[in-house]
Amino acid sequence: MENNKKRRAVELLKDVLIVFLTLSALWLAAQTPLAAPFRVLLREEGRQTAPGQGQEVDRRSGAIPMAMVANLPGGTGLPLGVPEGAEGIRCGLQYNQGACQELFQKVAGPLVEALSSAGTPDEVSRRSWEEALTGPLGVYMDFQGRIPMPVLMGWLSDGDTRLTATVRRLALTVWEGGVDLYYRDEESGSFYRCRSEVADPYSLAGALAGLTDNGAFYAFESDLYQDLDPDTLLFAQAPSPAVYTVSNPMSAGQESLQTLVQDLGFSLNSTSFYSTDEQVARSGDDSVRLSERGVAQYQYEGRKGGGLFPVLNQGESGALFDSVETCRQTALSAIGPRCGEARLYLVSVKETDQGWEVEFGYSLNGIPVFTEGGCAARFLVEGGGIVQFSLYLRSYANSGAASLILPPRQASAALSARGLKGEELLLTYSDSGGDTLSAGWSARDNRRKEG
Repeated sequence: MENNKKRRAVELLKDVLIVFLTLSALWLAAQTPLAAPFRVLLREEGRQTAPGQGQEVDRRSGAIPMAMVANLPGGTGLPLGVPEGAEGIRCGLQYNQGACQELFQKVAGPLVEALSSAGTPDEVSRRSWEEALTGPLGVYMDFQGRIPMPVLMGWLSDGDTRLTATVRRLALTVWEGGVDLYYRDEESGSFYRCRSEVADPYSLAGALAGLTDNGAFYAFESDLYQDLDPDTLLFAQAPSPAVYTVSNPMSAGQESLQTLVQDLGFSLNSTSFYSTDEQVARSGDDSVRLSERGVAQYQYEGRKGGGLFPVLNQGESGALFDSVETCRQTALSAIGPRCGEARLYLVSVKETDQGWEVEFGYSLNGIPVFTEGGCAARFLVEGGGIVQFSLYLRSYANSGAASLILPPRQASAALSARGLKGEELLLTYSDSGGDTLSAGWSARDNRRKEG
């Protein structure tokens, strides 16, 4: 009996020694340059989910419009949920992100139904588009950025849509048997209507019930604003946007970079840090450079299909949506914890010879922010993964003060005096590196460029 106990003790000691030697060998191998591809398998801090997924990012949050307008009729014999006795209600929401989000949550269902069941798009006239925006029952949405329809559908639902256009503005209107979807194709500049017999007009009417009139109107409805882009959304009174304080959340140098690359999925155990004219983090073929201005630049220099940021398969929405959503989640993982009161919105998706270039911008309470680099984040997707991106990292906080804004009529006259006819009048913030931001009127040319 005593001999058996001794043998078991010896065998146990051997097993412990083998495990110790194996772990020691793996640790030594991981320190050599030849082990770079192998390190990915050993990262105890490596990403198990997509960037941003650790906080269960809601996909639908990428699709929230930055401006909306709801039209409701008055009278009797109205669809379910429409208030009686009103002569007609128009409620416009602009420069108020919370209100837009609340209304969009109510109309997202009818929008999904219309996108998933849309018939063949029919090109319509400018006049038909204007009638859709001012009709007795419907809702207009302005996303500010240029969103491919498959991306919009992917954010809203796991379903699919046959529509492929890139849109900024769209509208849902009710007809007797269903809902019509109107949109402007940002590539061609043409207007289209798709008829849906599946989308429920009563659901849309009920979603808009309870809104009150606030005098919103479009430039095409007033001779006083005939020099503006006709789809410019206006109110009689000047808005009162906040003044924001701005800071660089990356001012701690290498310490800030270490936290950033951890959020992006790097393992500190396999990442080296050094300084040149910038702070640099490198792990195998992946590197991030951080400037004093808070601009982070990622570069992958390995074989196609590798790197820390493969395009994640989100479902049936296709490679385009998967690429854009992977970029969005990556941007959120880096920018989300640092941007303060700003939110990201999709600015554009451009097809390249080998993939896509995807840009996101900051917005503050529904007002676009233009940075020194033009946007908040820019990604290059090639070979099934993100190979480059740049992030302009800024943190914004409401100061409690209000920006001084000219009334819309005076601002429109100022644009006309400068020869900026046909352009949209909208509020923007311009972040040129200072410590405060005040909103101001800007001109935006939405006309299709040839060539």
